[in-house]
Amino acid sequence: MAFTRFIINKEVIFDSDANILHSVEDESIKVTLNAPTARCLKLLLMSNGKVISREEFLAEVWNARGVVVSQNTFYQNISLLRKSLEQAGLSKDIIVTVRQRGFVLASNIEVTPCSNTEGNNEEGGIKERIKKSGYDEEIKVVNRNTLGHENFFWKKSVLNIPAWILLVLIVMAAINIILLFFNIII
Repeated sequence: MAFTRFIINKEVIFDSDANILHSVEDESIKVTLNAPTARCLKLLLMSNGKVISREEFLAEVWNARGVVVSQNTFYQNISLLRKSLEQAGLSKDIIVTVRQRGFVLASNIEVTPCSNTEGNNEEGGIKERIKKSGYDEEIKVVNRNTLGHENFFWKKSVLNIPAWILLVLIVMAAINIILLFFNIII
């Protein structure tokens, strides 16, 4: 079962499909993560307390997608992740640095994974999961289909490259055809 949502300390919900953190108590608090930062968080949440090395992060988050980044980019994403978690309402010390080994979630962090197929609908499934875990207050979960987060220009196409690159190539080809046509006429 693929988990796409995680409840962190019964305080914040992370939707890995939408790359959004939002507070359980205050629905106005929403923090949007960039894709690599969201993948770093998902890797940490799914690690079950295992220390994740820098090499594992680089391999899973960037190299698996054919992207090579510097160590500086990696550390910037971890820093951004810490700030985003704090903005969403979690402790600053949720991500622990294990010297010369990597990163792990703090031992006092409770993570409850949820799938989008739980319950009769997304909202109901997550609410039930939170209630089962001991959080009885009524919450409103944002449906990812209403967020408008899906941006055509960053989606991958059939050729596994961003759609905006295909669009640029098509425009360039059209310009070349037009120029060729005018050269033949003149």
